Amino acid sequence: MDFAAHADLARALAASAGSDSARSLAIVESRLLPGDSTPVHAHETPEAFHALDGVLAVFLGGEEIELEPGESVVAPRGVPHTVRAPQGPARYLSGSLVRSAARYEDFLRAVAPPAPDAAGWTEGEDAFRLAALGAVNGISLLGAPGELPSAQPAAA
Repeated sequence: MDFAAHADLARALAASAGSDSARSLAIVESRLLPGDSTPVHAHETPEAFHALDGVLAVFLGGEEIELEPGESVVAPRGVPHTVRAPQGPARYLSGSLVRSAARYEDFLRAVAPPAPDAAGWTEGEDAFRLAALGAVNGISLLGAPGELPSAQPAAA
């Protein structure tokens, strides 16, 4: 693992979040296959992304930012976002200030694979489980994998 990438993410989050002694810094490595994306969601704290391999498309509100390996971006608190691998496999780090690092990692693992049927994603036990995992760390689920966020901030 590239220590410099971890340090860059930590600095970006610290600069954008201010101080919050009740939270821990969680940095998780994730992989997406071509076309895969996470559900649209928003955090009560900033979330940072750092591309390691492949191209990572980060959709922040109504904006798309493509990250090449070595590039980073921070999703501000409350801004709906998702990430996608548009051209091939992508490996990236995501980091956030969280109440529970273990539950944040569980949430990222749960949302990384796309839902087999995105149209039915918001219904049933899986959606309830994802919402519960996210709520522990102030993450609101706003849309299924494959959907894009709107330019409007998430409701507080």
